[in-house]
Amino acid sequence: MSGIDGLELSADQLRAQFDESLVPASTEGMAPLESVAGQERALEAIAFGLRIEADGYNIAVLGPSGSGKNMAVRLLIDEASAGRPPIRDWCYLNNFRDPYRPRAVSLPPALGDDLQRDLAKLVEACRSEIPRVFESESYDARRRELLEPFGSERNAALEAMQHAADQLGFTVNATQMGFATLPKGRDGQPLTPAAVQSLSPEEKASIEERARQVQESVTTTMHLLRQIDGKAQETLAELDKEITRFVVGPILDDLRERYSEHNLHSHFDAIEADISANLDKLRPQRQIAEGAASQVLVPFEERRERLLKRYAVNLFVTHGDERPDGAPVVREAQPTYQALFGRLDYEAHDGTLTTDFTLIRPGALHRANGGYLILQVQDLLADPRSWVKLKRSLKCREVQIGEPEGEASPLPTVHVIPEAIPLDLKVVLVGSTAVFRLLDASDPDFANLFKIRAEFEPDTAINAESIAAYTGFICQAVKQQGLRHFDAAALMEVMRFGARLAARQDRLSTRFGVIKDLCSEANQYAADASAEIVTVDHIRAAVAGMRRRSALVSDRLHRMIAEGTLHVQTAGAVVGQVNGLAVYQLGGTAFGTPTRITCRVGLGRRGVIAIDREVERSGAIHSKGVLVLSGFLIGTFGRDRPLTFTASLTFEQSYDEVEGDSASSAELYAILTALAEMPIRQDVAVTGSVDQFGNVQPVGGVAEKVEGFHDVCAEIGLTGSQGVIVPASNIRNLTLRHDVAAAVEQGRFHVWAVSRIEEGLELLTGRPAGTAGPDGSYEAGTVFAKVVAALEEMQQQAATSGDGQNSDEARSL
Repeated sequence: MSGIDGLELSADQLRAQFDESLVPASTEGMAPLESVAGQERALEAIAFGLRIEADGYNIAVLGPSGSGKNMAVRLLIDEASAGRPPIRDWCYLNNFRDPYRPRAVSLPPALGDDLQRDLAKLVEACRSEIPRVFESESYDARRRELLEPFGSERNAALEAMQHAADQLGFTVNATQMGFATLPKGRDGQPLTPAAVQSLSPEEKASIEERARQVQESVTTTMHLLRQIDGKAQETLAELDKEITRFVVGPILDDLRERYSEHNLHSHFDAIEADISANLDKLRPQRQIAEGAASQVLVPFEERRERLLKRYAVNLFVTHGDERPDGAPVVREAQPTYQALFGRLDYEAHDGTLTTDFTLIRPGALHRANGGYLILQVQDLLADPRSWVKLKRSLKCREVQIGEPEGEASPLPTVHVIPEAIPLDLKVVLVGSTAVFRLLDASDPDFANLFKIRAEFEPDTAINAESIAAYTGFICQAVKQQGLRHFDAAALMEVMRFGARLAARQDRLSTRFGVIKDLCSEANQYAADASAEIVTVDHIRAAVAGMRRRSALVSDRLHRMIAEGTLHVQTAGAVVGQVNGLAVYQLGGTAFGTPTRITCRVGLGRRGVIAIDREVERSGAIHSKGVLVLSGFLIGTFGRDRPLTFTASLTFEQSYDEVEGDSASSAELYAILTALAEMPIRQDVAVTGSVDQFGNVQPVGGVAEKVEGFHDVCAEIGLTGSQGVIVPASNIRNLTLRHDVAAAVEQGRFHVWAVSRIEEGLELLTGRPAGTAGPDGSYEAGTVFAKVVAALEEMQQQAATSGDGQNSDEARSL
């Protein structure tokens, strides 16, 4: 058994070990981590993506959760954005030619705010100064002075008309319908209709002729009066324009001069023309009442404010003092359609929803324009409309505000179509590797729009640099969250936890978010114990607490084994039965548990029959593993004889699909010992795949498998002989819990590492597997010798019974 003893692993080989000289005595006095460690490839890719200005060079940052992706993006973007030229302001202005298509105007930094204040002064002047001037006595005096000549001219025309009528024997009276003409009698009084009818025909004819002449005079006079009134209105309009120009002209002239280089001259001209055309909405109520009666249907203040709203400025995007010396950096945590691309607000008027240029609201793309936009890809893809619109905006290099397609309002709605804004920004998507792989496979536009991939490593090599980074990160967590300081042993235990996350003794996980959680929980255990510093015991308590919170299913399975509901033996020896090990993944938790693998053999030609495969309850990889077993049997025992046997192989009490080849070595042990009729130790569990040459190959989840069998044995009772056989190539993946390593150190549990099937057979049976001699035979008493004897006996029985006379007819295994 001396050779077997060399296969057993010590407790130190089951956990990550660290050079204590590289670990600080405590986090007290340490400098916190200020950067992201162990991700040089990803950091280089991000930095390059931020420098290049070509189209499509947006950045996709992918990697495990909690690996520092967001921190790295923040640090590099903040560095890249600092010192860049300040970003221009964007404003929306009223389009006087087409109010449903507001204008977008770009202005130098902070000038948008100035324009908004300047036009606000103009609006205030229109609101207060214009009414004051029109209500002044000087305006009334000037108005009377201008109207007096027209009044005199009007009176003269009326007197001339009346005189002409008198000469013709008529009188002219003014009525609401115009002028009424009546003939007069010899006494100078108007004739009644009855009196007119009593006149002679000659007198009637004379009256009709004179009435025609009077009517011509009245018509001429009315035409003249309309001309006089028109000239009076024109004179008053010129007066009003002159007064308006007196109030707003200097303000607009100053604006034209101040903003002469920014293409706003036409806008100021349009404002001035609109004010002049709508003075009736700015003049006092007393004067408006002289106009059309319909105007009073809308309150004066409302009509005035609606008009003044046209002259306002929608300061759409301005960075002001936010980043005066750098490009904007926007992190949108909720990338909904409107949060990204802006929205139109609405107001209800008379049962209709209306909007205008002042109700246009910016989105994240507008605020990040000229800089950087950081999005979480999972959140972005939650609304497919957002992803489609983002791609369209990046392709067209502009962003258009509008309602999402297919979205309708239950009320009548008046829409506007704002002018699109040119887009120049760098989009950085951050997320998990799986989501980006899905985008690569399903969206051909993705690779063209996000040409830079920065993929974060899930782990990093253990060396002086990574140890310094880990301890620096823990120090950072201590300072940021106000935790107790950690001593050296606690720091090493945290790093062992990091190695377990990486599933490698020589690497540390970069999932710093999980490490931070462990530090917080360990600090709470220290607080519960009234300890002043976090020690190794508090770290182990936190790790145990994490496991216990997620161990409901595994504990119940192990209890079912201990109670005998699930048949797994942890003592004794049985022919053709071996304890395999399986790993279950539930959410973010993985645990191992033993499973009973059995084999029965007999005379036949079918070779290895995997029951789970026959009933289609196994996956392709497991099926491949079964065929590999046949290859080993053929290559080892079928060179000199046909293999005429049938082996029935199954996972007992397994009701899920069997997948993977990690139990193939255990299956082979079951077949070989069933053929040799040699019992297998039930206090030892096995994991590892095997190739056709008998080499034991590494498998996944080896730490969880070892711990699963340990926990079952501990539930039933550790005997000191129990243990697990693992592939030698998996030693680096053994990152066992402290309690399991302690059981090994105390001799209450064992872990053996094998490279060949022969080594495992000797451990399981207590007999050497055997080595073939020059003639192909094996030493007597070895496992393989008994297997050969059993195969030859079955061959003879098949030949005697007439079955298998032609060895070529034997079924290939």
